[in-house]
Amino acid sequence: MSTYILRQGGKGYELGGSNACPAILLGAGSSGSPMVHDEAGKNFLEFRFDNGATSGDNRGMYLRISLTGTSTGGGEALRAYTNVDANMVGAHGAHISLDFAATAGGSECSGLGVAGRNTLHIPNIASWAPTGTYAAIQAEIYSDGANSDPAGMTELSFFRVVNGGNATGAADVDDDAYLFSLQGFTGGSGHMFYADVPGTLAASLRIKVGSTAYYLPLYSAQDD
Repeated sequence: MSTYILRQGGKGYELGGSNACPAILLGAGSSGSPMVHDEAGKNFLEFRFDNGATSGDNRGMYLRISLTGTSTGGGEALRAYTNVDANMVGAHGAHISLDFAATAGGSECSGLGVAGRNTLHIPNIASWAPTGTYAAIQAEIYSDGANSDPAGMTELSFFRVVNGGNATGAADVDDDAYLFSLQGFTGGSGHMFYADVPGTLAASLRIKVGSTAYYLPLYSAQDD
């Protein structure tokens, strides 16, 4: 099957030879012979959309894949991978932003507005009986080999929480923001959140370290 890439004006041409691409529908380059362009400030793919609909879920790009192979199969609807092949100031595997127009009262979300949303679905079937490990978010630092050593880094963390931007605005955020917002949990003995902890603590949160459950202590007020 041939692979085509769209060029300016909608003209398509087949990629072959040393630039043969493994994509089925649309692509360019291969692992051994990528499409190269070294001019600064350019995007290899760029789409800018404007949707004025007043209802519905409107998306700049929608990707969906049904994995219908055997139990040894797998995959993703989206895989983003950035290789840093030279010294540079910074790089990201993926950068997702949710921005708002600087118009008072004219660019607000009346419901949920988040920069990134990950949803792990549990199917509505009593006999599902899953095995394996599941999570809505996995923060992983992957060591490529025995010589993987982060010694010398200024900072290495699984989660880095940053209150950035303008210093005055960040100070206001610092006054109002929570480190975690837990919704949909009912407090009680044996639950993840327990609001009736005996003693001086106000509550606790259940976590897991290895195979053992532990409980983070929560206080109802800051103690100066």
